[in-house]
Amino acid sequence: MKRRNFVMLTGVALGAVIIPPSLYFVAPSTKEFAVKLIEDELSYLKLRHGIAAQYVNDYFEHNKNNVLETAKWKTFYYLNYTAKNSNSLSEMVKYFLLSTDFFIHKTDTAREINYLGLYNPYKSPVPNPFSFVIYPPERISNV
Repeated sequence: MKRRNFVMLTGVALGAVIIPPSLYFVAPSTKEFAVKLIEDELSYLKLRHGIAAQYVNDYFEHNKNNVLETAKWKTFYYLNYTAKNSNSLSEMVKYFLLSTDFFIHKTDTAREINYLGLYNPYKSPVPNPFSFVIYPPERISNV
């Protein structure tokens, strides 16, 4: 092998070994990216200040010390994914809405949305999000 080829292959191999871990550590926090994603996706709603960050803290507290999950979120950041491109991100936005009082108040976009707690289908206080379709407001009293 010629010296020039050896130096070139060594440089490429070194770059392949050094660049991915450095990108992992240089990327912003996964929580910052998730909060920005939620606020951008739901910009048409009136979110109370800080509820996206509160939800993201609860969401990532549920998946503690998961290196693969963190690597996946960093990949979403570098590839500039949005909820339209990724099922995982759209699921997070969906569960954010289920964790708020958005559906309790019949998807009223004019009112300020409050965070209730991390959504759990077995313990959640959130009723059926599509109940307003089955029972229109004129048939529901005292709501």
